[in-house]
Amino acid sequence: MSELFCHPDEEAVAFEGHVNVLEALVEAGIPITHLCGGKARCSTCRVRVAEGLDGLSTRTKPEEAMAQRLDFPPEVRLACQATASSSADLRRLVLDSEDAELASQLRGSGLRGPIGQDIEVAVLFADVVGFTTMSEALPAYDVVHMLNRFFHGASGAIEANHGQVDNYMGDAVLALFGVDGEESPSAHAIAAGLAILEVAQDLNHYVERVYDMGFGVRIGIDFGEVVYGLLGAETSARETAIGDPVNVASRLQNANKETGTEMLVSQAAASGCDKIIEFGRRFDLDLRGKVGMVTAYEVNGLAGTEGGTDDA
Repeated sequence: MSELFCHPDEEAVAFEGHVNVLEALVEAGIPITHLCGGKARCSTCRVRVAEGLDGLSTRTKPEEAMAQRLDFPPEVRLACQATASSSADLRRLVLDSEDAELASQLRGSGLRGPIGQDIEVAVLFADVVGFTTMSEALPAYDVVHMLNRFFHGASGAIEANHGQVDNYMGDAVLALFGVDGEESPSAHAIAAGLAILEVAQDLNHYVERVYDMGFGVRIGIDFGEVVYGLLGAETSARETAIGDPVNVASRLQNANKETGTEMLVSQAAASGCDKIIEFGRRFDLDLRGKVGMVTAYEVNGLAGTEGGTDDA
């Protein structure tokens, strides 16, 4: 005798042979949402399989299409399309009417994008130095123009090194490396950081000539596990990352003020990059919100090479 153990209901549904997961749960009185009636059109019967994924049938063509549309990880299945042949431990992901409204793909509604995955990425945070003073001294047009010149160059450096811009926040840019499993995410993030410093240096010549002011940036980079998914209300949701590496990258960026550096890289991000990147001074930093000291390294440049890290 096999069973489907369903959370958060904490109920076990016994079965013999093969059984459709949705039908078994409905028959057992478990309130699993299925707005389209089990036709793989709404996605509201989605479940996350914690154990026993190998005992479920492979995705049907309609389920595979929905999974690609919503970027489901392998452990998230549509109960209406899954047949169980052995025990499985699973969790309903749509629990009430508000969940159903957000999840439903009927009538073209609902959020479309990653539903939430744990992934390891390198996080780069770059911030303009002295922007408040600059913004107070210049007309609004010039402030926006200058930032857009910087963001244009920075985004080019990020994309050239296999990263993606996650967000622009005022005068700062947040970028991620390794979202799609690219190799050497930290090395590419550091190379992108060096390229962004070159963008800032070129822009500094322009700003000095046009506005008689200086322009510079500070950069922080960390590596670790983040939660990546589609966040926000339906009309403004975007794919983004949340987690400790994002906070540490931001804190390292800010720590450049006290260390007198332009770019600081955490020990986690620096690990394995010493043959590619030339590191300078080591710092043990007391970062706000972190327990214990955080080790970081100054970046001097690429180790004995010129250009990017296409061979990293």
